[in-house]
Amino acid sequence: TGSVRTSSIINYVSRQGATTASAMGTIALIYSLFGTGISWVRDADDELNTVVSGGLTGLLYRSTAGWKGALRGSLFGLGLSSLYVFVTSKERLQPYI
Repeated sequence: TGSVRTSSIINYVSRQGATTASAMGTIALIYSLFGTGISWVRDADDELNTVVSGGLTGLLYRSTAGWKGALRGSLFGLGLSSLYVFVTSKERLQPYI
């Protein structure tokens, strides 16, 4: 019936939403810790910190999946953070575009 199907969908979305929120919170915490640590060690706050933090976050988060999984996670984090830097830093990159 319709009410059973609706209830089933709501239960699935609630369960999946909690799992996704937990994963995103963990990733955000790891990224923030890496970003703060790198910024503190380098005594600089620039785009390099963002890109390195993204790569290290992917590496650490996927480290339980073995070397190949960790490398893929690192490349994904590196790519995503590089894309973010590219999109948000257009005025600095203007001479090269």
